[in-house]
Amino acid sequence: MVCEVCQSALPDGALFCGECGSSVSRTQAIPVVKPEPVAEPAVEVTSAPADLPPAESFTTVPAQEPETTSTNIIEQIEGVDLSELFEEPPARVVEAPRFATENELTSMVSFTVTLGTGESVEITRSGLLGRMPTPAEDEEFEHLIVVSDPGRSVSKTHLEFGVEGNELWISDRKSGNGTIIREPGVVPRRAQPGTHYTVVRGTRVDFGDLHLTIS
Repeated sequence: MVCEVCQSALPDGALFCGECGSSVSRTQAIPVVKPEPVAEPAVEVTSAPADLPPAESFTTVPAQEPETTSTNIIEQIEGVDLSELFEEPPARVVEAPRFATENELTSMVSFTVTLGTGESVEITRSGLLGRMPTPAEDEEFEHLIVVSDPGRSVSKTHLEFGVEGNELWISDRKSGNGTIIREPGVVPRRAQPGTHYTVVRGTRVDFGDLHLTIS
């Protein structure tokens, strides 16, 4: 063991040099430990299978754009044709529902049928009258007027009536006791079954033992 400063020999375990007084620990060289090299892991290289074709033989397929669809049924709004917004003309145009105007409603003709009992019914379309009026299988009526007749002088389906334009007509439905029409200023007449008779307001109609007035 030698002092690094004065090169004097030093006994083993000495902390200071007896010649120059230098600290042995300060001058003593500290051995440098070099790290051992770390071996890199081995990488196994595998070759491509011999049966695969080369990369140049593959072709790239272009991506397809999603298809877009549009409805073929459009509405017509306030007379504007919207078909020009579509590539193809629409299959059909759905028109908005039409409602009757105020003038059409006020111009609708109605008649009032007043029975001998004082009961009255306002009629605007076709209908039947009797003790139990029943339409045939292929018939449709807006009005069914049922009258009370304990004596059964009135048939179940005694009269048929309807409105055409501004006129009202009546017809006997092959009743048992018949129908008599009494128009103002005209000789009374018996209605023939199945025949339509145009009547005016103020006409009285006798059916069985009962009667009605048209106004």
